[in-house]
Amino acid sequence: MPGSDGDPRTPAPEAEPPPPGTRSRLGRRGFVATMLAGTALSAAAAGHALPGRDAQAAQSAPPAGQTVLAGKGIDPSGAGDSTAALQSLIDEAPEGASLWLPAGLYRVDGLVLRLRQSLAGPPARSYTRSPRSGARLQARLAGQTVPVLVVGELGQLADISVEGNGRRQPAVQPAGYGAVLQRVTMLEGSVGYAANYASGSLLADCMVHENGVGIADLVDSMVRTCVINANSGDGIRLGPGANDNMLVGNKVEWNDGHGIQADRALHNVVIGGILDRNGRTGARLVECSHTTVVGSVFRRNGRLSKGVPDDDCHLYQRDCAGLVVTGIATNSGPDDDDVSGYASPAVAIRDEGGAGVSLTGNDLTGRTSAVAIASGAGGTGRSSLLNLGVAGVQSASGTRVRIGAVDLRLSAGESGSAVFELGAAGREVPGTSYRLHLVSRDIGTRARGVGEAVLLVFRDRGDAEVAIGAVDNRIGDGFGTADRPYRVGAAVSADGAQLTVAVANASDRAVQIGLELM
Repeated sequence: MPGSDGDPRTPAPEAEPPPPGTRSRLGRRGFVATMLAGTALSAAAAGHALPGRDAQAAQSAPPAGQTVLAGKGIDPSGAGDSTAALQSLIDEAPEGASLWLPAGLYRVDGLVLRLRQSLAGPPARSYTRSPRSGARLQARLAGQTVPVLVVGELGQLADISVEGNGRRQPAVQPAGYGAVLQRVTMLEGSVGYAANYASGSLLADCMVHENGVGIADLVDSMVRTCVINANSGDGIRLGPGANDNMLVGNKVEWNDGHGIQADRALHNVVIGGILDRNGRTGARLVECSHTTVVGSVFRRNGRLSKGVPDDDCHLYQRDCAGLVVTGIATNSGPDDDDVSGYASPAVAIRDEGGAGVSLTGNDLTGRTSAVAIASGAGGTGRSSLLNLGVAGVQSASGTRVRIGAVDLRLSAGESGSAVFELGAAGREVPGTSYRLHLVSRDIGTRARGVGEAVLLVFRDRGDAEVAIGAVDNRIGDGFGTADRPYRVGAAVSADGAQLTVAVANASDRAVQIGLELM
């Protein structure tokens, strides 16, 4: 699993955390202020000014004023049980205390930080497997189910690694509102970060890998510039009620499940980031309302989903309401550096049901089949416009969309035609109607005319067919299907994807004809 797609570390905010005495229930406005004011320890407490600096350059000694978690009963070699001694020091430290965990491996049965306490240590980061240095907490027993570390309400965690044992317990879990994690590595847990519907979490520049699920059940929270990879289930999972979250600029890749899965979760936004080589979809949204996916890159998703249509796509939506997908870019290919593995996905987007779904301004060329958007159950109030890679008609409910326009110049007795891309016709359905607008200009006399005709494209068990209604001459009387100067006919390809409109100039003068299909 190469980590060659760029250094995941990015600068983090430098401001101080909320002062002691801040109420534990801040409300939404307080949460936003917390997000903007400070996200973890100050630069001094974190041990380095630049969050992305290599571990070798980071300060390994505790900053002044911090409580050092060391002493009798605490074993940094990982050979013994450090639970009781570490928890005792944590409990003796006051609320809001800054704690420092020296470099080493500490095996514990579960630790719980107090209100507003912060814990930091020498950086321990890894893309896969356990970090080779820094401060590491690890679940002592595979059979334990309690979290390895519980962060207290309004608590902070920075730079250390927290590891489960056998993926049977959460690595990190918040005790309540406002937990802040920066540059924390979470691995080998049942869930890397199990928010458990506690609100107000902020995860920044974290590494979350090789868990059952990477991050789960956030509420009113933000995850930004994190690397969430190689989890055996989903990278990010939002269950019913996991609402009002911001997922910003994350690298979500190589997860065996979905990159992001949301089920009946409302008011969530995915902004930017890269979702690549996930085993199932890049993002799966089911019955999610008022949700947006904006400016993200989707690559090679569905790598484990050959023959499973619902998962062999970049983005799957079912029965969502108020869903906006815009500005995404897609690509496809084999999962292993484009040289081996299943080339995926088959389609870019699978769209089933819902109301008020808008797919606008996206690059949907990244798929292995001819289908960009695979539509299932119909919905209402849909919009599909200005998407690259979509053959045929794109439409917006409540908006008349021009399929195409062609100008013909025909000499006396000459015929000409125009081809319009419609997309394949469905079998044994009523069919699709189109309106053809016709404009003429006699080159000699400059006389003009306007006509309209309705066309019906349909298909039963055989090839597609087209029927053209009587031409309604709105200005002049030049257009018709027979015995008129400008005779209009139509034909359709066997699959209904291409409509050809032909005009024969039966007059004795040259004419310009404008065709516009709506």
